[in-house]
Amino acid sequence: MNQNSGHNFYDAIPCFLFSFSESGKIIKMNAEMRSKLGLEPKQALGLQLEDLLTVGSKIFYQTHFYPMIKMQNTAREIYLSFKGIHGAIPVLLNVEVQHLAGEIEIICGGMEISNRNRYEKELIEAKKEAEVALNENAELKKVKNALVEQQQILESQFRKLKSLKQQQQEVFKLIAHDLQEPLRKSIFFSDYILTKIKGLPKDAMARLEKISGFSSQMSDMLLTLLRYKEIEDVTLNYRKIDLPVLIKNAIEELNIQNDKKISVTYPSTSPEFYGDNRMITRLIVELLKNSRSDKNPENKLLTIQISAIETLKNSFLEVSDKYQYDKFIKITYVDNGLGFRSNFSEIIKESEHFNKINIGLAYCKQIVEKHSGTIVATSKKGAGVNYTILLPILDSSEVSKP
Repeated sequence: MNQNSGHNFYDAIPCFLFSFSESGKIIKMNAEMRSKLGLEPKQALGLQLEDLLTVGSKIFYQTHFYPMIKMQNTAREIYLSFKGIHGAIPVLLNVEVQHLAGEIEIICGGMEISNRNRYEKELIEAKKEAEVALNENAELKKVKNALVEQQQILESQFRKLKSLKQQQQEVFKLIAHDLQEPLRKSIFFSDYILTKIKGLPKDAMARLEKISGFSSQMSDMLLTLLRYKEIEDVTLNYRKIDLPVLIKNAIEELNIQNDKKISVTYPSTSPEFYGDNRMITRLIVELLKNSRSDKNPENKLLTIQISAIETLKNSFLEVSDKYQYDKFIKITYVDNGLGFRSNFSEIIKESEHFNKINIGLAYCKQIVEKHSGTIVATSKKGAGVNYTILLPILDSSEVSKP
């Protein structure tokens, strides 16, 4: 028998591969096995298989292993322990008997049990990891389904809220429109009676004038209230603001430029800034209206002073220990009217005090905050009010053009 045949094949397999004759002599042995047993190729050939086994395996070989092979010509998962260079090597073997040219060759192939144990352990770990991944995936799907369900609930609630908001806007418009009509008629008929009917008693004329004045105030309040509700959905149209021109337009809108009992002073120039021209005009108009409505009867002349300067201010208003100083325009508005008793923030929040002045102040606050600014007020009853308005100064690159 050619003892070198098949060695290249054997050496390519990283397991224990060998064959031996009927007499027990080694015929072939692969490089992996030789390396573990510490044998050179020539040393391995011709050795007795029993000499390579530990004492216990040698006895098993003689009493069970070899007789089984002789009887069955095959064996599966037979345990033998070989004498390795670093100690005993447990191996699980599969055996086949081949008859070639009248000679018997017993071919054995097996794996070190330590390796098998390692592979089995790796398979168990891989299985555990797969189970964990599967469980996590199931949990992830569960969370995802819960998230989708919550999103659907939020979507439904958002739609309801949007519908309610639209209905509320429509109701406000309807109320404002329906109330405006009788107020207009009240003003019209009061003025008609005052101008067309002669010889009315003085007290009747005074009462009609009060009716006309109250109706005008109520109409103006309704219009401000409607603007107050609509400002949430307004998109600001940023343009360069010329504050002196804007103040002049607000004065003319209220028709107080020729009123001898009202004096408004303001600068001829102001720092350049950007904002919504219409909204800033409404801001000044509301402040002027409040001053006119809240005149101090002890003063012959209502004085209003408006000034504007550029200043630096920390942009982080609500976050402590954060500082970023940006440019702001500081508008100061001072009058000598009656002033108000309560704190400015309380006035615009407390519904029981929500009168014509408070509606206007709440509207002013909305306009300023819509521009990312602030408005504060200090006042003493009978000593007028001092408003300080801060609006960010944006350059043209920071302004989104419509």
